[in-house]
Amino acid sequence: MHVLVLVAIAVILASFGQVAMKVGMMRIGDLGQPGLAFVFGLVKAIFTPYVFLGFFLYAVSSLFWLMVLKQAKLSYAYPLIASTYVIVLFLSWVFFQERITLVRSLGVLLICLGVVFVARS
Repeated sequence: MHVLVLVAIAVILASFGQVAMKVGMMRIGDLGQPGLAFVFGLVKAIFTPYVFLGFFLYAVSSLFWLMVLKQAKLSYAYPLIASTYVIVLFLSWVFFQERITLVRSLGVLLICLGVVFVARS
C-alpha cells in the first residue's frame, strides 16, 4: 500500500479517536479532586465507551503508522501527521459547533501548505 494512503488512514483514525475521547469526556463530568478520587475518575473515564473507542482508534492508527515507518523516511513521514490538526479542527466544527476564527483558519492553511511541501519533497 502506498505510504500516503497509510498516512491518511493513520491520520483519519487518530482524528476520529480525538473526537470520540472528547465526546466521552464531555459525558463524564468532574473527575474528582486531586488524589485517589482523581485516579479513580481517570480509570472510570478510560473505560467509558467513547473514551475507550478513542483509545482503540488510536491503537489501530498506530498500527498503520508502524507500516508508514517501515516504508518511509521519518523526516518525510512525521510532518504529515500535522494533517491531524486540520482534520480535528474540521471535526470540532462539525461535531461540537466550535467557532473557527480567521486566525485559526490561517494557521490551518499554513499547516496545509507545509504538509503539501513535505509530501512533494
